[in-house]
Amino acid sequence: MKKMILFATGFAVLAMGAVGSSYLSAQQGGGAKTPQMQGTKVAVVNIGYVFSKYKRAQQFKLELEQTLAQPKKDAKVLIDQMDAWQKYIREKGPSLPKSERESIEEKLVQHKRKLEIMDHDIRKLLGRKSEQNLETLWKEVNVCITRVSEAYGFQIVFGYGDPFEKGLMDQFPNINRKMQAMDQGSTVPLYVHGSVDLSKTVADTLNLWLEPQKSVQPTSGSK
Repeated sequence: MKKMILFATGFAVLAMGAVGSSYLSAQQGGGAKTPQMQGTKVAVVNIGYVFSKYKRAQQFKLELEQTLAQPKKDAKVLIDQMDAWQKYIREKGPSLPKSERESIEEKLVQHKRKLEIMDHDIRKLLGRKSEQNLETLWKEVNVCITRVSEAYGFQIVFGYGDPFEKGLMDQFPNINRKMQAMDQGSTVPLYVHGSVDLSKTVADTLNLWLEPQKSVQPTSGSK
């Protein structure tokens, strides 16, 4: 039943814009005046929460971790070898022949250069990939926020960032972050009623859109 409700909600979000446009066109064509909007409905969305729950964002994160897996293994091999050489030099101390010490030191320099090149290449690859992923997610999330807001009649939606773990809300890092933002002139939501927080609705709708479309079977009304 819960999945059916989510599906129906997603369908309503997709269809609301078209229905609303048709209604307004019909009203304007008939010469009727557009009803005056009674006040402005404002909502908020915790962008961090949406990104953490959105399955496409989770998939992007997994792909980046998989991209890093082999380079991490390769780097560990080099680092372990460097640690072993340095330990050997310390243990031998003055008794280590000069030629052998110089040979080991040269190998250490070579390994260090390899690590620097690996780090540069990975940062370049991940930086480009992360930018592409963020652009994709940002567009999709904003489209969904627009559709959900239109479906529920909100005219303005503000994005904010708060830890979704309750224990972190009142700890110093979060408090200090908010205080600094307000000191710099930013607006920070200090209280948000659940009825105007669209974070979960947006995340659920995004995930619903990812599912392959299925035919809706009539229900008996039982829960």
